Amino acid sequence: MTDDKKTPESESSDYKKMQSYWEMVETILGGTAAMREAGEKYLPKFPHEARSDYDIRRRTAKFTNIFADIVDTLASKPFEKEVSVQNSGPVEPFLEDIDGQGNHIHVWSANAFHAGVADAFTWLFVDYTRDVPPGATVAQERAIGARPYWIHLPASRVKAVYSETIGGKETIVHARIEENSRERDGWGEREIERVRVIDREVARKDDGTAISAGPPVWSLYEERKNKATNEEEWVLIGQGQYTIKYIPLFAFVTGKREGNSWVVRPPLQSAAYLQIEHYQQESELKHARQMSAFPMLAGNGVTPPVGDDGKPVAAPIGPMSVLYAPPDGDGNSGEWTFIEPSATSLEFLSREVDKTEAQLRELGRQPLTSQSGNITTITAAFAGDKAHTVVEAWVLNFKDFLENGLKATADWIKSKIEPVVDINTDFALALKEDTGMTNVDAARERGDISHETWFDEAKRRGIIGPNITFEDERERILAEMPGDPTDGEMIDAVTPDTAQQQQDAQLQ
Repeated sequence: MTDDKKTPESESSDYKKMQSYWEMVETILGGTAAMREAGEKYLPKFPHEARSDYDIRRRTAKFTNIFADIVDTLASKPFEKEVSVQNSGPVEPFLEDIDGQGNHIHVWSANAFHAGVADAFTWLFVDYTRDVPPGATVAQERAIGARPYWIHLPASRVKAVYSETIGGKETIVHARIEENSRERDGWGEREIERVRVIDREVARKDDGTAISAGPPVWSLYEERKNKATNEEEWVLIGQGQYTIKYIPLFAFVTGKREGNSWVVRPPLQSAAYLQIEHYQQESELKHARQMSAFPMLAGNGVTPPVGDDGKPVAAPIGPMSVLYAPPDGDGNSGEWTFIEPSATSLEFLSREVDKTEAQLRELGRQPLTSQSGNITTITAAFAGDKAHTVVEAWVLNFKDFLENGLKATADWIKSKIEPVVDINTDFALALKEDTGMTNVDAARERGDISHETWFDEAKRRGIIGPNITFEDERERILAEMPGDPTDGEMIDAVTPDTAQQQQDAQLQ
C-alpha cells in the first residue's frame, strides 16, 4: 500500500527517516541467515561478477555478529539485579504479570531496554481490557477480569506520533500503531493487517498555540478486500473513548532527538555501519581465500582432449588420477604445472578485518566508559553527578519510563499512588577506578560507620558475593571465635547495637 492514498497505515516523515536504520539493525540482529537473505543490500555484487558466482558468495558469506554482542552486553548491565517497585499499592498485583502474558516487570523491562539501545528509542503503551460495561464499578471490573496491561511497541510498529506542548509539557495528541496479527484459517493461517489510531482534539489560540486537548478516542482499522472492486481497502471495525484522560504511550529514548520530532540519532549507529563493513570485509577475505588458496592446474604445450560437444574435457585432479603429456611428432612434450598465487593480499585483508573488529569493539565499550565526554546522546540534565557513563544515563531515563507506565497503570484503576522504581546502576562501579572502598574501610576503622554498613558497601561493589547476608556472616564469625559461641557476653561484644553504644560513648 502506498502512502499516496493516506491510509491509516501511512507513515510519518519522522518514521521514514528512521526506517532504514531500524531495518539494518533488525537484519544484523537476525544473524547470518538474515544478512545472507538481504543480498546486495549489505553485500554488493562485484562489477562484471556473474550472478551464479555472486549467489555462491552470498550463500557462503561469513558473518561474525559483534554488534549483537555489544547490544546484549550494554542492555544486560542494569538487570544484574531485579527491578523492584516501591509504593506500589494497588498496582502490586500486576507486577508479577505486567503484560497479561505472564512476564514479570523485570523480564518485560529487560526486553524493552534492549530494544531501546538497539533502535535508539522504543515505546510502552498501557492498555486496558476492552468490552467493559459502561459505568462498571471497580469491583465489577475485577469480577470480569478487567485490568490494565503493558504492551511493548518496537519503534517500527508506531507508524506516526505527533505531540504538542500544552501547559509547558510535551503531550502526545495523535498516534498510529500497527496491530497486525496471524490467525488460524481452517488448516492454514492468514495475515491480518490492523492499525489503531488514537486522537485527542486540540484546542488552540488564534495564533495556533495549543492550549488544551480533549479525551483520547481510538479507532481500529483493518485492511480487507472489497468484493465489488476486488481492491484492498481499510475498514473501520471498532472505536471508542478511553476513560483515562491522556494517551498512555511513553517513549524510552537512548539517542538524541532532533527538536520535538521523533527523528533520533541512534547511539550505536556508527557501530551498526561498521558491522556492515566488517561483514563485507569478512566475506571478501573468505572469497579471496577460496579463489587463491587452491592452486590452478596449467598445461603448457598440452593439447586438451575434446568431448562430443566440441569443448575441452576438464582435467581430473586429485588422488588416483594421472595426467599424461605425450610428445608430439617432433619429440616435443608438454608439462603440467600448478599456479599458486601469492598470499600477500590475504594477509592484508586479514589485518583489515582485525582492525575493523577492534574498532567495532571499542565503539561498543564507549557507552560504559566513565568519561563525561562520552555522554553525548542524552539530555544535559543527566550529564552531571547523577550519571558517570552513557549507560547510567540511559538507566535514569528508563527509570522515568517505567514510572510513567506504573502511574498510567494506577490511573487506569483510579488510584492516586505514584510508584517508585528501583533499578540497578551500581554496575558502573566495576567500570571505573573505584577508590570508594578504601574510604569505606577508613570510615569503618574510625568507627564512623557500622559493620553492617561496611558489609553492604562491600557487597554493592561485588567484593562480597550477592548471596551472602550480614546475618549469616555474623553467625560464621561467632562460630570461629574460641570458647562457647553461646556465651552471651561474647555475642553482645560483636552485635551492632553494642558497637554503636561503644561508639556513642567515645563521642561523649
